[in-house]
Amino acid sequence: MSSAALQKKVGQLFAVGFHGQEPSTEIKTLIHEYGIGGVVLFKRNIADVAQLRALTLALQREARLAGHTHPLFIGIDQENGWVTRISPPMASQLPGPMALGATNSPDLAYKVGMATGQLLKHVGVNMNYGPVCDINSEPLNPVIGVRSPGDDPEFVGRFASAIARGQRQHNIISCVKHFPGHGDTATDSHYGLPVISKTRDQLERCELVPFRRATAEGIEAVMTAHISLPGLGNSNLPATLSPEVLRILRTDMNYDGMIITDCLEMDGIRATYGTEEGSVLALAAGSDSFMICHTYGVQVASVRRVCEAVGAGRIPMTRLEEAYRHVTQLKQNLLSWEEALRVDEAFESKLRELDLQNRQLADAAYARSVTVVRDDSKILPVSVSSKVIFLFPGDKIPSGGAVDGEGLGRVGSYNGSVYFDVLKRHNPNVTEIRYGEAGLSTEEWRLVEAADVVILTTINARESPFQRKMGRALPSRARALISIAACSPYDFLDEPTISTYITTYEPTLEAFTVAVSAIFGAAPATGRLPVGTKEHRLSIELSSLDDPKDLEQVHTIWNAALPTYPLPLESFQKLLPQPHGHHFVARTGNTIVGFCLTYTRTTNDDDKNAAYLSAIAVTPTAQNQGIGNTLIQEAIAWYTTTAKPRITRLDLSSSFPRFWPGLPDDLPPQVTRFFETQGFTFTTPPPRHVDLYRTITDFQLDEKHIAKAQAQGYTFAPLQPDQYEECIAGQRKNFSHNQAWVQTYITLHPRTHPNSIMTAFDPKGHQIGWTLMLDPSSSVLQSQWALPPACSTSSSSSSTTGLIGCVGVDAEHRGKGVGVAMLAHALAHLRGRGVHGVMVDWVVVEGFYESLGFEVWRAYRLGSARI
Repeated sequence: MSSAALQKKVGQLFAVGFHGQEPSTEIKTLIHEYGIGGVVLFKRNIADVAQLRALTLALQREARLAGHTHPLFIGIDQENGWVTRISPPMASQLPGPMALGATNSPDLAYKVGMATGQLLKHVGVNMNYGPVCDINSEPLNPVIGVRSPGDDPEFVGRFASAIARGQRQHNIISCVKHFPGHGDTATDSHYGLPVISKTRDQLERCELVPFRRATAEGIEAVMTAHISLPGLGNSNLPATLSPEVLRILRTDMNYDGMIITDCLEMDGIRATYGTEEGSVLALAAGSDSFMICHTYGVQVASVRRVCEAVGAGRIPMTRLEEAYRHVTQLKQNLLSWEEALRVDEAFESKLRELDLQNRQLADAAYARSVTVVRDDSKILPVSVSSKVIFLFPGDKIPSGGAVDGEGLGRVGSYNGSVYFDVLKRHNPNVTEIRYGEAGLSTEEWRLVEAADVVILTTINARESPFQRKMGRALPSRARALISIAACSPYDFLDEPTISTYITTYEPTLEAFTVAVSAIFGAAPATGRLPVGTKEHRLSIELSSLDDPKDLEQVHTIWNAALPTYPLPLESFQKLLPQPHGHHFVARTGNTIVGFCLTYTRTTNDDDKNAAYLSAIAVTPTAQNQGIGNTLIQEAIAWYTTTAKPRITRLDLSSSFPRFWPGLPDDLPPQVTRFFETQGFTFTTPPPRHVDLYRTITDFQLDEKHIAKAQAQGYTFAPLQPDQYEECIAGQRKNFSHNQAWVQTYITLHPRTHPNSIMTAFDPKGHQIGWTLMLDPSSSVLQSQWALPPACSTSSSSSSTTGLIGCVGVDAEHRGKGVGVAMLAHALAHLRGRGVHGVMVDWVVVEGFYESLGFEVWRAYRLGSARI
């Protein structure tokens, strides 16, 4: 390979930043001469969205002109909330990860992921460096904090997964970060090398949980962290440069996607090994792409250093080729020149429409995120005529290196006036005081002490001594104190002297506006603290539902949510605890608020690796909160990551136990839309899929039903014990493709289940047709068919509804009246046993059962989702 070809191959492994709002000379050189594979954008590159789209288009045109096989990765940190690159007024602010965690709704996280993906696609960005999979288990963490959904591993995994799924809907490459987990450290890796002294077992139980889920669900890219993990082997190398750490991804998690480093100009690498040597060590360790965000000379030197390492044999060619494959394979799968070079003449109008949708979504999410942690003094709501003092930090505020992405040690500052304006809209008697390291003057303290209410705003007070000092001084001097933690929820979380405490999880005006509305009683704050407590969070659990208390709750939800399908508790006790049942329950605390019943497929058709989603319901008081969406996504996640063998399709249907054949037509149209948003597609009529029903109290064995078969010598009678083996042989001959069908007949041995099978015999006495005829007392009916009790009419109670099912006739004896005659004998037999009504489930033929007086009870549409 020539040196020029090698340089361009190596260049594809680098993602670089540049300065300016149009392609600079430096970035053009990197694209043309060095074949750079990706570009990282920061706020320094963005003036407005139109300029941003022009920039991304110009960058891709340069790559095409330079002869790149695939478009550039163009990536950005659009985590939302605290770390937002495309921010107001360019685009509506969307809530960040911990704000989403406080909503307790993965469905909202999914929708915010979709909205983020749609915005990025619209402006030509194809990669988002997020979602964050770090678990904020260290309250003093200066770099993660509210960038994480919370402090519980499963909770974080659920929300990160939802965001990634949403972004994927718009073909945005998600890059989860920071592997193997940056949450349990008090050092910002922008400015030093954090050390996490955990064992592998400890990491498995905490940090690695969200990453295992993400990789199992096919995440497109994983970003490494510049943290030291001395508990893994004997190396003190940062995770980015550690083969031991990256082997967890490649070998243990079986991850074959792209691994990208965090910026190698951060001090976690630059001040230890150096950026250029860090690039070589990262490639050797197993990373595929190397981020260098700021300095052109360092970027060029790093590409050359890697080329030299390959040429000298320090990096095996196989390692280079593997990295190149991971990069180009991702590009080939998800990027196209058509999209990269797309020019949209309606860009502005589409952006306005998109932004309106995003603003409405953001309003809904923020309304559910802001949290009143406590109001022990019962100060809320505050009167709009109260004399209010508003304290806002006026000195520099700790922000962390990720907020501006530059890693230059800047501290943040916020324009307190816009927050003050929000307060004045509710109460004109508000006075603003900016406080800082100097504290308050005597006159300012006098105003504080005279006020009816003091509203203290803090931003990361745990890292800001002057803010902590102010918060501790106020309780003894203010008549009534409300503290708003406008970013980190830990500011005064454990300070009981501050008895009214509100947290917004990010210093955005949108979140602050909701907090103020809650203070003055204009709207409730319904968020739930996602750190420091596990109470009242929504959790999804896999359950066999064999616990009587759980069954009772599921039964109550069923009858409340599905009033047209009332079922007795006894049905649930027999239908749900099945060996092949894998059920998911949504809990808030100890209370079940929703459930999803699924069963693995028991047939031997061509698509064995499928499962049935047989029923899903959410208690009416908890509907429209995304619980149903979350249940389905958790079921899909389990089937794709845990189930053996891996399930590839989920059908809205059932086998045994039998619920509905498909989605009932009598449910409102929004139910269909709900499933469609989850990726399910539906058949369009025909074919017909219906359940039938008729009362049989007046049924007579009419000559017209049986004459044709009798004239040809066919006879009919309940199956006897000595005829059982021939019956089973007939089922295996005719219905071996449906093992659940065959197994049902095997179960119904006449010795233990007499009068359960009506049989048709040919003139020689051989069995040629069969149907189940189960009365309501049948244990098989009770454990395998859910809906006969729901078929009740005014003249037929649930305890007198039987079932005709699994009707089959040998192919050579069809068309001779055998089927109708056999059913007529079965109905007569059931009537003689005191059965008042009969259900026939999942009928596709038309007219056959109707000839015996059956009518359609419910009709269905089949739905399915590839997972």
